[in-house]
Formats: sequence, C-alpha cells, structure tokens
Amino acid sequence: MQQRLKPLSPATVNADTPCTGHCSTALGDDVCRSCLRTFDEITRWVEMNEEERRAVNLRIALTQCETLRQA
Repeated sequence: MQQRLKPLSPATVNADTPCTGHCSTALGDDVCRSCLRTFDEITRWVEMNEEERRAVNLRIALTQCETLRQA
C-alpha cells in the first residue's frame, strides 16, 4: 500500500527544532542522521530567525519526501 503524503508547502512547515536528541555529528558526520541538519545548521540554530529555521525544516521535509518516493 502506498503512503499518501500531505502536500508540502512553506506554510505547512514550522520553525520548531527537528532535534531528536541523537546527534550523529558528534561522531563526525557532516549531516546528522537523526534530524538531517548539517553541522552548521545545528550550531547556528539558536542564532537563526524563524524564516531561516523554516527554510532548514523545509529542506529536511523535501529530503524526507524524496527518500520516501525512492523507496
């Protein structure tokens, strides 16, 4: 059975942190395997404004959608 995805748009993406508490960048990864943020995005998160955070979360959501499509 194919999973239906909700329509993705900037309006449906919030600015909440995607952190799951299992950061793999501490192990040397350039991109966290848990939240899919880059090391730079993780370290700058507290300095980012809401628009920047939404942009990061939109990129993550698009990455997840593409992964699901390929599965």
